[in-house]
Amino acid sequence: VNADPENTDCLNNKGFICSQLWQIEASNIPCTDEKGRDFSGNYALTFDPLCRDDIAADLQTHCNEFVTTKELDTNRIALSTDLVWKDEICNPTIFTVQLEASMTFYDDNTFATPVEDSHLYQVGEDTIFVQVDTAFPSDTLSVFDTQLIQVYICTFDPLNAPEATSTGPIDQDAGDFGCFISDEAIRDVEYDKYFHHIYSQPDSMAYFDFNPDPSTTPESIQNIVRFSFTVPDEVARDELFIMAEIEVTLQEDLPRRRMLLSSSSSSEPTANQLQHFIKPIGINHGQEIINNK
Repeated sequence: VNADPENTDCLNNKGFICSQLWQIEASNIPCTDEKGRDFSGNYALTFDPLCRDDIAADLQTHCNEFVTTKELDTNRIALSTDLVWKDEICNPTIFTVQLEASMTFYDDNTFATPVEDSHLYQVGEDTIFVQVDTAFPSDTLSVFDTQLIQVYICTFDPLNAPEATSTGPIDQDAGDFGCFISDEAIRDVEYDKYFHHIYSQPDSMAYFDFNPDPSTTPESIQNIVRFSFTVPDEVARDELFIMAEIEVTLQEDLPRRRMLLSSSSSSEPTANQLQHFIKPIGINHGQEIINNK
C-alpha cells in the first residue's frame, strides 16, 4: 500500500488548523465471493511539523522553541485514524459508475416544498434545511443506506466561484474541489475564516445549531440525507456554498422500493463509498426583500 498526501499545503485558510487529504493506493488485492475486499483498519499517517513563515516574529520564535523542545524537528508525528471500507460485491461498477445526486433547500423541517432558486436566507437568523437525494443509474447498483459524515460551508469571490453544483471529485484533484480549494487567490481568506467545518459525525462536532436529523417525518428513506443549520453571522458574501460528505452503502441492483433505515438489513453483498456534494444558496444581509408577484 502506498499512501501519499494529495496536497502539500493546508486545504483550508484557518490559522489554527491544517487539513489535508490523503490517497491510499493498493494493488493486487483479490476480491472473492467468499471474503470480498476489506481495507478497514487503523491507519497511521506521518507528518514533519514545520513552523509557518507568515506569522509574527514572536509567534515564530515561540513555535521554533516548541518544536525544538519537543524534539519535533528530529521526530515525525504519527496520527492514526480508523477507516472502514468494505467491498463484498466484487463488481468494478462501484469504481466506474458516477453516483447521481441532487441537493435541495427548504425553509422548514417538513421538507414539503423546496425554496425557489431566488430564495435568500437571512444571515444570523434563518435556518437552512438541506436534503440530499442519492441514486445510481438504473441496472447498475442500488443505494442501500446513506449516512451524513461531514459538512463544510465556504464562500468565494463571485469572480472565482467554483462550479455551482457538483457531485464530487472523480477525475480531478480532490484538493481543488469545492470547500477543499486551497488556492488563496480563489478562497475567501478574509471573509470565511470564522466558519468552515460545521459538522463531524465521528467527532460528535456540531456548530451553528447544526441538526443532523431535523425532519418531522417519523421515518427516513435509505437514499436520502437531511440536515439543518443557522446561517452564521460572519457570512459576508451573497452566496454560501454547502458541501456534504456522505457515506453511501451500495448493493447490486434490486427491485426499486423504499426501505426504512430503522429496519434496514441486508443479506446481499454490499460496498461503501464516501462522496461529496456541493451547492450554493443565496444569502440576505438585512436588506428588505421585495416580492413582485
